[in-house]
Order: sequence, then C-alpha cells, then structure tokens
Amino acid sequence: MRNAISNSILGRTAAAGALLLGAAFAGQAAMACTLNNWSANSGAVAAGDPQANSIARYAGLCGMEATGAGYVQDNNPGGIDRIVARFYVLADNSATANVYQGFGDTAGGSQRFDVSVDASGNITLTDTLTGQSVSQAGVSGNWNSVEIDWAQGAGNGVISLSVNGQAAVENTTLSNVGTQLQSVRLGNINGAAGTLGFDAYESRRSTAVGRVCNCNANGSADDSVNVQDVIVLVNEAGGAALSTGTPDCNEDGNINIQDIVQTVNIAGTTGACLL
Repeated sequence: MRNAISNSILGRTAAAGALLLGAAFAGQAAMACTLNNWSANSGAVAAGDPQANSIARYAGLCGMEATGAGYVQDNNPGGIDRIVARFYVLADNSATANVYQGFGDTAGGSQRFDVSVDASGNITLTDTLTGQSVSQAGVSGNWNSVEIDWAQGAGNGVISLSVNGQAAVENTTLSNVGTQLQSVRLGNINGAAGTLGFDAYESRRSTAVGRVCNCNANGSADDSVNVQDVIVLVNEAGGAALSTGTPDCNEDGNINIQDIVQTVNIAGTTGACLL
C-alpha cells in the first residue's frame, strides 16, 4: 500500500460491447467494471453495476459482490508495520463473515489481523497474534463504513476501529511484533451464508481516511447536496443514467424514492452531505 493512495475497489476499462451507461454518457466509450486494480481474486466475487447485473454500489458506477466464498487480494503492502484502511460493506449476511484480513505473506499465511461482520451487523477488528479485539455496532442489511488502523509494536501496537463515523474504539498497548504485512484480502473470505457488497476501498500507511460524502449523487467536488443531486437521483431511480457520486442516501443498498426524499430534505436545510 503506497502512502495516501486511493486504491479503488474496481477498475473501469473500455470494453467493446460493454454496457452503455445511459444518456449522460452518449458518445463516450462503453465502460466495464473489473477487478483489475487488485493483484488477484478468487472464488465467488464479481464486479458490476446495477444496470448490468443488479450489483449494488455505494460510490461511483461500480460495486463488488461476494455471493459465496470469494475475495480480492492486494500484494502492495509488501512488508509494512502499519496500515490504515477504509471500505464500505453491504452487510446482508446471516452468519459471521470474515471480510478483511491481513497476512505476513501472499499465500494467506501468518495472519496479522481480521475484520468480521456478524449477522446483526456488529463489526470486530482482531489482532490475530495477540487475540485482542475491538468492536462497534453496524447496521445489518445496510452499507456500513469500516475504518481500521492496525500497527505492530513492542507494547505500543495498535488496533483501532471506527464504524459509520463513530468515535474510534482502540487498544494502543499491544505487544504484537511479528511478520510484516505483505498482503490483504477483502470479500467473503470464509464463505459465510448471505451476500456481501463492497465499495470505496482506500488504504494508507498512516493518516486517517474518513467516510465518503454521502447523498452527493452527482459527485460534485464541493461535497454539497443540492437540487442538482436531486435531479441526478430522480433520473437514476427512473432507470436513466447512473449517477457518478453517492446516490444511496439512506445506505440501504437500493436507489429509490426514499433516497430522493432524504436528499430533498438535506438540500432544503443544511445542504451538507452525511458523514
């Protein structure tokens, strides 16, 4: 993981015959959702967009879905002692799922940490060398932002977890020196029952990532919520072009009238995205 890099969950590449994304993209090259930004993928994990195959997405035009045991893997950590990572998970699992793990090699050995989501939406970060863990409540059936900070040290190792923007819970006194972090995996790693969606993955070596600006359907750089977002959202809910921002205002995995109502309310009051 390079310092302060946004490692998108999905690559988008021009593809002949791929799905056209509606009127707003008329005349542009057709685009396909891929997993090409990752070092490898395995099992029942796929990229896509809702117009092509009903795969939910949180930010941008693509999402990733795990319908059984499956994951994507990034080998870019390459030997580091700390990682800060943020991702969104659509937690529609009926058993505890291991969704994000770090390893001391690229073959899935020497596990360093684990993030799990149980059937009630509770999320736990565990340092697997010491067995110490921290947990916070998420929302079952909804998109949840998960941000972790894991570091190894002799008495000053760290595990820190923030779910949906809550104040982080942490343990900063671990003695967890071991093999350096070489790779990470994201997905339904243990094949838990249910379907899991993933989006907006970003990792860094030190600084916090934070949540994506929600309800900003048109993806404007100023992160404001206004009538332009309402127009884009209405169009998408009606089956037109996909919005490029974050249209799932209530984070339930669907784009519909409930998102429009909530976006209108924000646009008419504070105009500030939900963080």
